[in-house]
Amino acid sequence: RDASASDENKVVFGRGDWATTAERMYFPTEPGVAVPSWRVLIWQPVNAYYIIVDAETGTMLWRKNITEDQTQAATYQVYTNPNAMVNSADSPAPLTPGPIDPNLGTQGPLLSRTNVTRVGNEAPYTFNNNGWITDGTNLTDGNSNEAGIDRDGVNGVDAAQTGSPNRVFDSAWNPPPGSPTPGDTPLTPAAQRGAVIQMFYAMNLYHDELYRLGFTEQARNFQQDNFGRGALGNDRVSSEGQDSSGTNNANFSTPADGGRGRMQMYIFTGPEPDRDGTTDIDIVYHEATHGTSNRLHGNGSGLSLNMSRGMGEGWSDFYAHAMLSEPGDPINGVYTTGGYVLVTPSYFGNFYYGIRRFPKAVMAFTGGPNNRPHNPLTFADIDGSQINLNDGAFAPRGGGAADQVHNAGEVWSSALWEVRAKFVTRLGWEVGNRRWLQFVTDGMKLAPLGPTFLTERDAILAAAQASGTGADVTDIWAGFAIRGMGFSASIQNTGSGSGNARVTEAFDLPNLVQVPTFSFSDSTGNGNGYPEPGEVLALTIPLTNTTGGPATNVTLQVVGGGSASYGTINHLASSSQVINYNVPAGTPCGSVIDLTFNVNSSLGATSFTRTLLIGQPNVTFTENFDGVAAPGFPAGWTAEAVSGGINFVNSTTTPDTAPNAAFALDPLTVGGGTNLTSP
Repeated sequence: RDASASDENKVVFGRGDWATTAERMYFPTEPGVAVPSWRVLIWQPVNAYYIIVDAETGTMLWRKNITEDQTQAATYQVYTNPNAMVNSADSPAPLTPGPIDPNLGTQGPLLSRTNVTRVGNEAPYTFNNNGWITDGTNLTDGNSNEAGIDRDGVNGVDAAQTGSPNRVFDSAWNPPPGSPTPGDTPLTPAAQRGAVIQMFYAMNLYHDELYRLGFTEQARNFQQDNFGRGALGNDRVSSEGQDSSGTNNANFSTPADGGRGRMQMYIFTGPEPDRDGTTDIDIVYHEATHGTSNRLHGNGSGLSLNMSRGMGEGWSDFYAHAMLSEPGDPINGVYTTGGYVLVTPSYFGNFYYGIRRFPKAVMAFTGGPNNRPHNPLTFADIDGSQINLNDGAFAPRGGGAADQVHNAGEVWSSALWEVRAKFVTRLGWEVGNRRWLQFVTDGMKLAPLGPTFLTERDAILAAAQASGTGADVTDIWAGFAIRGMGFSASIQNTGSGSGNARVTEAFDLPNLVQVPTFSFSDSTGNGNGYPEPGEVLALTIPLTNTTGGPATNVTLQVVGGGSASYGTINHLASSSQVINYNVPAGTPCGSVIDLTFNVNSSLGATSFTRTLLIGQPNVTFTENFDGVAAPGFPAGWTAEAVSGGINFVNSTTTPDTAPNAAFALDPLTVGGGTNLTSP
């Protein structure tokens, strides 16, 4: 309660413009009857409410949401997939999953477009106060992104598309493969309009789902208006289709919060006719995720290492696949990025490889002439001294340095896909797919600047430890271990993109850890608190379990000492036992001995080495006699530099005692002179 702002008729709780207030009033309950009441104003992150309660009984008499949301819907004629996490098709002619043999040349059929009508702030997207397009406007330009073609060579969209009739965005677009075939070239007005509508629609879906995953205003997302929820606005994405600055590629530029993100999509010139990257939502979401991962790591500048940037490529592939996935997608399937835009008259493996060396597939999914994994990549494959690309179901497509960012990103994305498979298998697609995306997003917020594969893995684990279950932690460890990023994996050199990354992969899972530190008692000896030769020490040794599951039949043996049974230690639990250890007689005082703890449990065997300083340490006393403050010269003494010499000064860094000593450099070596004159 803010007493300074309150009186007998109004009570204020909190301070500032958004404080909760309660005001006395009379509220009519029926003709001729009014009861004493309180009118309470409550501000929430999105909405605000007036609530009137009976002053005597506390009964709520009336309630109103006083926040006015956007009310004007718009209609978008787009390619959809109502079964997916977001209601967008991968492309106009998707094929998911892809063929299990690149030589089959299977292509996706052209879909039919659907009219989708929405405001953009329907539940659960009530955080979009302005909807997708602000009331009274009629352009593909809203609070989260502005979409248009950029063919004029000037930075930014040439012009957003206009609804015709009002707030209806449709087109006569016939994209490849066409119906009739072969479809429109991208540069026809109808194709440009249709592509922009699809991109604007898909980018709004992306913003909304990432908001639900925690990429909000305070997390520095991309919005023109942040509605007073913190951070900086005026930074909606500039979604630039068919950008004239290049072909056969795409990019996303991420300035710090408050600066507009820029996404440039290009035309792909290999197909006949050309195909538009603007319409391949795999690629659109890949690029949009660069904005997400960069903002969540150091506000646009945290992915500073080559390995960090490699993870940026991996996240981008992964988010696109996960968000466009649907319940019927098999775990044992082949998934690609950019398959739609890569078909050419002489190349038909586009929906197997996409734009990567290998398709996205779990390690257990095998095929080909030798029944090998469709995606064999492991942690060692980012190390130029270890890379082996000859162990897949089919030969890789493309090459380059092992730690080149896209190649490294394939490994990171493959690990994320392994964990996702475990979540979906255990929890089902509806829960498992979203839950894993949530942990990956939360992990970005917890990761250090310049993260590596292993520190980012640990950040995701920390997110799961904080808000998930033991089973979540178990699945995360298991998925990363499949791709060589198990508990014992390590990094010797993060690499620069030239093949010089050096790593040690490991496929093991975590075990019990000996934390917190052990303690001892020498109460059966002389009880002075120091371990001494011949004494029997009672060691109190705690073990902690952070593996995700229970450890059963836990035992610990102190080499040269006793042993104990710990029984079962559950996830996130610790247990301690007291075990005796006899310090060997004749051990020199002042020496250090190693204690080895051998642990066995259902998780397997592990051991820990700890040290013990023997004997009572000597007590020493130290005093710094050179720390005397340097006073000025005694009264009457003066120092004068002559001909550029270096003057006398008092010193506290010599054995002489100030203020009776003054020092200057040797004038024979520095030129000039210096005079010290007494009274």
